[in-house]
Amino acid sequence: MKLLNIIVLSLTVFFCLEVSAQTEYPGKNFYVAVKNGTRTLTGVPGKDYKNNFAEYKIDAKFDSQTHILEGEETILYHYNSGAPTTTMVVNLYRNIYKKGVQRLRQCAVEDITDEGMEILDVQQILKTGKNSDVFTSISGTKLFITLNGRMKEGETVSIYIKWRNKIAANTHHRGGKYRENSWFIPYWYPQIAVYDDIYGWDRINHSGNEEFLFEFANYDVNLTIADNLCVWATGELQNRDQIFNKNIITLIDKASRTNAKIDIITPQNRSAVLKQSQNTWHFKADSVPDFVFACSNEVNWTMSSLQVAPKKPRTKTSVVYFDGRFKGVLDMVNKTLDYLSNQRPNVPYPYSHMTIFQGSGGMEFPMMVNEDFDNNYDDDFFTTSHEVTHSYFPFMTGMYQNRYAFMDEGLTMFVPQIFQNNNFEHRDIITSAVRNMLYSQGSDDNVPVMTPSYSQTDLWVYTINSYYKPQLAYTFLEDIVGEEVMSKILKEFTLNWIGKHPHPYDFFNFCEHVSSLNLKEFFYSWFFITGVPDLAVIQVKDNVITIENKGSIMLPIYLKINYKDGTTEIIERNALCWAGGNNVVNMSVKKDIEFIQIGNERIPDADLSNNNWRADK
Repeated sequence: MKLLNIIVLSLTVFFCLEVSAQTEYPGKNFYVAVKNGTRTLTGVPGKDYKNNFAEYKIDAKFDSQTHILEGEETILYHYNSGAPTTTMVVNLYRNIYKKGVQRLRQCAVEDITDEGMEILDVQQILKTGKNSDVFTSISGTKLFITLNGRMKEGETVSIYIKWRNKIAANTHHRGGKYRENSWFIPYWYPQIAVYDDIYGWDRINHSGNEEFLFEFANYDVNLTIADNLCVWATGELQNRDQIFNKNIITLIDKASRTNAKIDIITPQNRSAVLKQSQNTWHFKADSVPDFVFACSNEVNWTMSSLQVAPKKPRTKTSVVYFDGRFKGVLDMVNKTLDYLSNQRPNVPYPYSHMTIFQGSGGMEFPMMVNEDFDNNYDDDFFTTSHEVTHSYFPFMTGMYQNRYAFMDEGLTMFVPQIFQNNNFEHRDIITSAVRNMLYSQGSDDNVPVMTPSYSQTDLWVYTINSYYKPQLAYTFLEDIVGEEVMSKILKEFTLNWIGKHPHPYDFFNFCEHVSSLNLKEFFYSWFFITGVPDLAVIQVKDNVITIENKGSIMLPIYLKINYKDGTTEIIERNALCWAGGNNVVNMSVKKDIEFIQIGNERIPDADLSNNNWRADK
């Protein structure tokens, strides 16, 4: 144990000397982008930053009896920025169900197919209006298209794709079939991959573990579905008068004008919702990173609305559910949207609606959430508020979920945590994060948070590095910069990166720029090395308390001192007390000390045996 402590201490000193001389974060790709003028060292987009963009026209049909979804789409791709290329990359995320594809999450055998997302035809639509054959290949969850001629910056390219796939009914991988005939269907269409200024085309295959990187797009979608299935989706329904009976439209309009909860579909009127059993549902959505839909003929639907900001149209909120108790989730949605719009990040919710579907797990989509029901207030409030917060990270700000999951998940854990704690009945989300983080600290499987998410194959380590550890890092960052500055960081970073793709270095640099503090040592200790959280009281002499950072993570100091005269004092220091290569901090007090305890339940510490000191009797 002593030898281990010496090794850790030596590495800590070396680490601190190393980072104190650092002026940049590692990663040459990012600094090439800075040199090219698309990124900056202040964390705002560069003057030459341009995002690529897509426009989808999709016609699809889903047969809930055979589980077959087939469709055709035309993608108009705006290649606003990038080197000349003959290659276009398209995501086929549902190939996670294709036989032979590598996956880190199990799928039911019945859901695995030979074809996966079967591509039936791909054509390039030339400027003349004629279609041209193109060479294609598929690798994992990516479709590669070789274009006719080079695509150059500032040009548009139009692609036609026809496809078919069987929707998994037995595996709930962020969606699936529920009850007898209810479906939540994500990632159901071929989707243009992101081409950006740092990595070029996103060629990362989806393994089932990491999440997704999407390009912003406009959607014009027609979904033909029979069996009296009602449909909810990203975007706004364009032809409701042709689909719903008049009494349903009256209820929807009423709910769109009031904070009250209005029951739209109930067991009593469920058979009289639609004018006909088969309908083509026409949806449109602008400037969103994805499109998802759910459909069912056996659910309840309760709706409300709220004013998230003055002079903005009211935002419609809905819960679609089997269990009547799930109806209470609607209040959680409204509270969350109000908090996010008016407190943190203090940016009005940008979409027309938010719909929560009672399904499984907890997974976010633009304007939609697939969510299970625990019938535990704190758990349900957490899941709802967390998934709704994803509307900002990564949907407003298109973060690299598949590469750096901590970027969006960490912020989505941190941003609403005060609000969540104020609404929880029993839970403290910060102490929960501390307990979860400690599971991986010092383990052989642990890796730095900055390790690409697709490389973090241990699910528990991935979860801690994506959620709990960055949540605590941002919590202690706020302790350093203060609540007002942290609020400014969150709001202005969001506004600066709406519709763009911020990198972690953009966020780190923005924090330094806004706070006017050198935070590199802090970020290095939390994100770039594994480290072990471990503070210890190692000596008390002449009323001078010596505290050692035995790990390498910069933690705040919380010191509770009981004096011999019977009084008590709390001394606190933020995590920057370890800056400049310090691994020892001395604190002087004026009275004789009886007992000292360092740390509390909101600060992770892997070894509690060295946290107390008592005067010799």
